[in-house]
Amino acid sequence: MGSEPSKEVQLEYVKGMVPLMLWYMRLVMGRWQIPFSLALTDYVDIYRKTSYFNLNDASETCANRSAWETLVGKMEAALHDCFSGGNATTDMEQKGLELLWPSLSERIERGLPLVEFRDETSFGCFFYILEDEAVDLHFVNKVMPESPFKNPLDRARELLRLVEHCQEIRPDLQRIKFGSWLNAYAPFNRLFPPVFKDTGERKKYNSIGWWGQFVSHRGDFHSLNAAKFRANGDFPYQFTFNQWELADLKKHLTGILS
Repeated sequence: MGSEPSKEVQLEYVKGMVPLMLWYMRLVMGRWQIPFSLALTDYVDIYRKTSYFNLNDASETCANRSAWETLVGKMEAALHDCFSGGNATTDMEQKGLELLWPSLSERIERGLPLVEFRDETSFGCFFYILEDEAVDLHFVNKVMPESPFKNPLDRARELLRLVEHCQEIRPDLQRIKFGSWLNAYAPFNRLFPPVFKDTGERKKYNSIGWWGQFVSHRGDFHSLNAAKFRANGDFPYQFTFNQWELADLKKHLTGILS
């Protein structure tokens, strides 16, 4: 299994990701007349990268809430001219990063993850949640710093084991679904049958389902995808929630591995 990114890698990640998110906040505030507080909570994933948030300790998160809200007020005041178009975008990104930096670096020093995801997986890079009508599939790069698609047959074996396991414990479930930008990424998409249903479910833009495309396989900032994003304001890979028949997925994976 892979290892967690080093502190140096994580620092490089936030130095790239947070300015990108601030840039996107400015974009959506102008494009859709979104207020600052809503842009910060619903369109980017900055809060969960600060020391004010702890996924595993709700009491700590609650205790830090007022301090976070104070920082949000300072940010909105300091960046007002930038977000309204009064100053250069780079000035806005730098000011925002400076205000956030103490809480970002503290989180890294404490060993809290910058990208919140489940630490343990059931089948290599995959784990699942059983819902009433479908298997809800999830994916985490557990071979970091290698690309999880360097050895695609390993991923196919892991996914096939997961499918067979789910069929055994819940034979009544006939479908499996997965929501992420990865559905539009060819190396991942090839693991699945070409015929699928879009469930129509959507995630807010503050989700890793959108922003995961700016995390490299090493755990640092994916500058190439970020450059494409800044060029036109559209995510390079769009989020979808795809659903397949379990039997079709099993047949497809068996064919890959045969």
